[in-house]
Amino acid sequence: MIKLIACDMDGTLLNLEHIIPKKNVELIKIAQQNNIKFVVATGRPYYEALPALKLENIKCDIISFNGGIIYDSTGNILDIIPISLKDLYYTVEIFKTLDIKYQLYTKNTVFTENLETDIQAYVDLIRANGQEPNIEHLRKDAFKRVKNGYLTEVENIEFYFNQPNNPPIKVIGLDADPEKLKKAQQLLMTNENLAVTSSGINNLEIMDKNATKGKALRKISDKYNISLKDIISIGDNLNDLSMLEISNISVAMINGMDELKNISTYVTTKDNTEAGVAETIFPILEKENNILNEDNINKLLMKEAIKAADYAYVPYSNFRVGAAILADNGVIYTGCNIENASYSPTNCAERTAIFKAVSEGVRNFKKIAIVGGKKDGDLNPYCPPCGVCRQVIAEFAEKDFKMLLGDSPDNYTVYNFFEEVLPLSFTSKDLKQ
Repeated sequence: MIKLIACDMDGTLLNLEHIIPKKNVELIKIAQQNNIKFVVATGRPYYEALPALKLENIKCDIISFNGGIIYDSTGNILDIIPISLKDLYYTVEIFKTLDIKYQLYTKNTVFTENLETDIQAYVDLIRANGQEPNIEHLRKDAFKRVKNGYLTEVENIEFYFNQPNNPPIKVIGLDADPEKLKKAQQLLMTNENLAVTSSGINNLEIMDKNATKGKALRKISDKYNISLKDIISIGDNLNDLSMLEISNISVAMINGMDELKNISTYVTTKDNTEAGVAETIFPILEKENNILNEDNINKLLMKEAIKAADYAYVPYSNFRVGAAILADNGVIYTGCNIENASYSPTNCAERTAIFKAVSEGVRNFKKIAIVGGKKDGDLNPYCPPCGVCRQVIAEFAEKDFKMLLGDSPDNYTVYNFFEEVLPLSFTSKDLKQ
């Protein structure tokens, strides 16, 4: 039985815009709802891992800096392993000798001597994976990181090696010449105090020898008393190798390095831009844990519908409605009712959810949960859709489409839409007669 999922971020969980695809979000939510721990394991600093997670309201333990600092789901530090000053100077001297640009990752910020170096590093990394980067997005993201204090441009990084309360955790060397990086790697690996790895063809990442994702994952598993045989790890690059090697089930991204694919239990069929994580992990969880049974899915839909109802804009009726609809791609789309002073432009929750999905290219749906009740009161156990919403649902619903009506994840009724809700429906098939 799977009890913990450890997942890399860049090239794995995130797409090219550094956002978590919706299907990956649903995987995390379903896993956590079923008491499966989800742990992010990234080379990023904690402060640069958080934004993508916060955007989707995901709270989890985070292995940051490739294992240099471990944080719990509330942001408390569980473990920290700085790189020593002696080894830091040793590393930087090798990079300088070989004319390799570098950045210093500290507990509180990333120091760079040229902002363009950071932007170009992401561009080169994405192109090395056979994908085309959105350079404008990467540039905006870099300036946003500077504004937030996560990335700091300085004249000389060495002035910041020994700051109080801001220990150095990782050094990353950046160069488009693989031969220079290979030479640096050979020299650095002679130092037994260092862990030398990479998160892409254009970089080397240097930490203390005890700061690896594998060793950090062992600490997390010990914390929760979870055996390594109950863990799935998934990643795309060499800095993920140590955690994939110790996990019972290992998954390599199809867009990842061959070294990972050769040792992994599974290789995804889709890359990080197509939610390859969820596409591969969902079937594993169904096989190992049987968590994708109907009751669990229904409860999740009800929970999401209730959450959506909280966003209802109902200044005139004061009657809130929330809807959560499950698409055939496994993603749940939510919506609330949105009223208007002239009444007729008002949009129901069901249509808000459906139109949101359709606007993103989704056309087929499996089931919908609907809840409703007074804005400041309890939800009603029975809040069926209006006639217009029934017609819209019929346009996109699969033949065995189900409707859930209730007031909590533990109190709902399931209806067969075309048999019990709209048996005499008018659909596109009628136009063809």
